[in-house]
Amino acid sequence: MSSVVGIFEDERGVSAARELLIGSGYPDSGLALLRPPGDRDYRRTILRHRGEVMLRAAVRWGIIGALMVEIPSLIIVLMLPVDINVKVFMGATMWKFGAGFGSWIGAIAAGERGLDEEIADEYESRLEHGFYVLGADVRRRDRPFARGAMLESGAIEARDVVGTFEVKVPKRERAHS
Repeated sequence: MSSVVGIFEDERGVSAARELLIGSGYPDSGLALLRPPGDRDYRRTILRHRGEVMLRAAVRWGIIGALMVEIPSLIIVLMLPVDINVKVFMGATMWKFGAGFGSWIGAIAAGERGLDEEIADEYESRLEHGFYVLGADVRRRDRPFARGAMLESGAIEARDVVGTFEVKVPKRERAHS
């Protein structure tokens, strides 16, 4: 997926764009509306960066990959008629291979999640200046339609962004949910 992001001066334009996108079959869960300070429904917004998403996925999949390779290989290695030192060496080698392979898979899988840091900072700055930001995760072939819907609804700017438009929930809000 990739995101189409529109910048709006007022809430009317954002509402019109949301209605067009939802009416075209995009789920409301694929739309991210960020409100500026001063809006009645304002929440402090921090956008998720690509690097942190990739790091978490690489660690998670590194552990999963290590376990997926280590458990079967340990069973096989324990049955081999070789010295215990060779068994330990082989088990340690297999674990490293699984961890490396799993980390690689995790980093690739998360490669398009989140935004580059510079782009995320730019949108956070737009919010601080009083603009509304609407991000829509759409299929690549539907990007022209989504940009058009946003511009038709009054966006002052609409452009494609590689990645997903995800908002981090501050720890204080997670605890209250």
